[in-house]
Amino acid sequence: MTAPEQDLRTIAAAFHGTVLQDQPVEEGIGDTVIVDEVDPGRLLDAWRAARAAMPTTGRHPVFTLPGDLHHEPTPAEIDDLARAARAVDPWTVFRRHPDDRPMEPWRIESYVSAFLGAEGLSSPAGPPPAPTSESELDRWLYDTLLADPVLADHARRYYEPLVGTRAWHPVRELQLVLLPTVSPWLAPAWISYFGALRPGGPEAWAAAMRQWHQRWGAELVAAFNTTLHLVVSRQPQPGPLAWELAGQLLALGGSLPHEQWQLAMAVAHSDAWFLHDRP
Repeated sequence: MTAPEQDLRTIAAAFHGTVLQDQPVEEGIGDTVIVDEVDPGRLLDAWRAARAAMPTTGRHPVFTLPGDLHHEPTPAEIDDLARAARAVDPWTVFRRHPDDRPMEPWRIESYVSAFLGAEGLSSPAGPPPAPTSESELDRWLYDTLLADPVLADHARRYYEPLVGTRAWHPVRELQLVLLPTVSPWLAPAWISYFGALRPGGPEAWAAAMRQWHQRWGAELVAAFNTTLHLVVSRQPQPGPLAWELAGQLLALGGSLPHEQWQLAMAVAHSDAWFLHDRP
């Protein structure tokens, strides 16, 4: 199925007066529409313009690398993905495997001192549990920061770079893909992500994005093979919800080099997320 010429003209007209005005609008595979020659430096402005036009276009925008559409899903495949997104538990497919072996005392002290300074070992939250694993220490540090604003301010430099779009990876070339759906979680029908290249991966990825959309207003802005860029309209409160969300991001973004406490602190204040999974 291809987009009729009338549809292309309607889409182009919907972009009048925006950063996308006069950009080439062409047919893509799988009933998608491609907007070319978008300035990578204005990625978010361009996405917002296309998102604002969605009531007219009926299409959700997602940036990809040029030529990075290879699958033309059938209507049955899209329907199957939509059903799976509502039924699958994504966190049975995407899982983290933290190191649960007890840490030696010197490693615990080194970890705490690295992020909190020497005063972190005598915080009001009490000393780290011993023996403790790296995952338990990660959670202890998070709870300590929530209980001690002074230490949280000290550790700010370790999580503040993860707030907003500062962690997004820039690209030199891109294309704006207008998907023939208003449901952003159905993007895996057309677009691939390395972290979802596993049995049941696309369905679980769609289910995760649907959960995030419902809970946090998350929408996919760009999928560049090994990276995902999302914006969100709601943030979790610091505490269990932020901790859970951070763990989910680390499960789907398996190459993120962050501690869970860093992401948990960041997502409570951020309107954008970044995920990364590479070979």
